Amino acid sequence: MLQLLIAGLTVGSEFALIALGIHIILRATRVVNFAQGEFSIVGGLIALTCVEALHVNAWFALAGATLAGFVLGLVFEIAVLRPAGRTGEAGVTIATIGAVFVLLYGHALVPGWGSDPHPLPGFGGPASGALEVGGAMVQVQSLWVFALLIVALAALYLFFERTYYGKVIRAAAENPLGARLVGIDVNSARAVSVALGIALAAYGGTIIGPITLVGGAAGFALTIKGFVAAIVGGLESPVGCVAGGFVVGVLQVFLQSRMSYDVADPVVYSVLLLMLLVRPQGLFGRRDAVLD
Repeated sequence: MLQLLIAGLTVGSEFALIALGIHIILRATRVVNFAQGEFSIVGGLIALTCVEALHVNAWFALAGATLAGFVLGLVFEIAVLRPAGRTGEAGVTIATIGAVFVLLYGHALVPGWGSDPHPLPGFGGPASGALEVGGAMVQVQSLWVFALLIVALAALYLFFERTYYGKVIRAAAENPLGARLVGIDVNSARAVSVALGIALAAYGGTIIGPITLVGGAAGFALTIKGFVAAIVGGLESPVGCVAGGFVVGVLQVFLQSRMSYDVADPVVYSVLLLMLLVRPQGLFGRRDAVLD
């Protein structure tokens, strides 16, 4: 049981980071980025390239993938989302769906990436290393995933709550017109917000890579599960996004341990509909948030 719980929390950590990225981008653009999971896949593949082509360890690969994710996010917002925004929010949403297929089939054509998953070196030791905790075998990489998740959450908190530019981004997201009136460049703030969201996806795809491999065609499924996590916890709540990621991850692992994969995923997706019907603001969201 403990082993399944830790495995669920490990997988849920990636869902949590994807949900957080969706939350940040949604607040800035008022649109759900359906390509979030694909950017997570691409981030892991960039880390793999850093390891194989530049011969660096997993830590430098993580830094490189996260930075590359940030740059990709800037390009994505400036070259795709901003022009699509001229036709309204529907146009931006369609653009993110189009990006899913561009990234999915695009990364499969990159030499060395292909369409199959690849192993990524572990953080702090072999990816297969394990410890015995309470009679259960726990992968060392799971502990690194938890530690790196905490680092990411702490960095986000300090950025948005303690820095001037973080507060500027929050102001631009909450009241774009008021932000413009006081001289804030709302377009730049949105671009950075999207870049942060994509960087989180790349970061999440890399830290989980030593356990689940990197690459493959599961990007859109990751997006949906991240979105389910955000809805479960509360799309307007960063804390809720993290908690929702853990809930979805644990639920998925427990279901897969007792059912087939074909049954577990539909049950997880059904949670989305259930939450929208029963508690649309999520476990940690404000009831009036659904009316904003």
